[in-house]
Amino acid sequence: MSELLLCKEPIAAMPYYIDGVSVNVYSLEELCYYFMNNIYLIERDFMSEELCTWIEKEVGRIRLADRLRDIMRTNGKLSDFVREIILETGYCTKEEAEHILDVIAEMEEKTDFECSKIRADRLMERQKYLSSIYEYRHLLESEEAKQENPVTIGNIWHNLGTAYARLFLFDEAANCYEEAYEKNQSEESVKELLMCYRCRHDEQGFIRVALEHGYDDTAMQALRNEASMASRGEANAALEEQLERIAGYMGEEAHMRKQKELRDIILNWKDDYRRICRM
Repeated sequence: MSELLLCKEPIAAMPYYIDGVSVNVYSLEELCYYFMNNIYLIERDFMSEELCTWIEKEVGRIRLADRLRDIMRTNGKLSDFVREIILETGYCTKEEAEHILDVIAEMEEKTDFECSKIRADRLMERQKYLSSIYEYRHLLESEEAKQENPVTIGNIWHNLGTAYARLFLFDEAANCYEEAYEKNQSEESVKELLMCYRCRHDEQGFIRVALEHGYDDTAMQALRNEASMASRGEANAALEEQLERIAGYMGEEAHMRKQKELRDIILNWKDDYRRICRM
């Protein structure tokens, strides 16, 4: 888990691995914490014999495991399954527990397509870009997609493009935004498409696509300015200030210090990129 939790429940020697979000939990309290922060990612296949066995063998809650198996055996609801775990620990407040169970119950009333769309959106919000790309691709290739409103499908293509863009894959992102516009006719999709051309430093492509969509010189310049402003955000400004400071180091000792600080910056970039690429 990414935060320190004070657990009063027994800590398992072996964790339970939650696929999809790549999380290990070592206690029922951590499992409840996962519920609180990943409500929309909990699917029906979360109810599994593997989880029941972990609760029985690693956590030592034999009766809880048996109750959970009974819910599975009778084809019970996911919300009932989660409720048993929440009530067993008392980790959540009454309001938190009600919110978790209300959301899960609401999701149970939606179609599989609607649930998958919500989960894909939540994965992207949590910067799980590769996982969200997988989910969006799976949605677009599903049989249900053929029956959906074109605007909805266009919006999925748009979100897929955004996930690619967050990974700096601007060619793939541009293709997605083009697909999105064909279906949703959204000016936002065109704008993001043009931003991809700016990020690729393809001025000719930028002008060609802008003219195709009726942008005049004033509108094109406004987009250029917006892209430039985005590149001058607080994080970039702080980085520029740091690089200027490093560049000012003088002498042999300063040279070694300069190399170390530049190496640290690059390693941090690599760590950040690995994190957002992680499934």
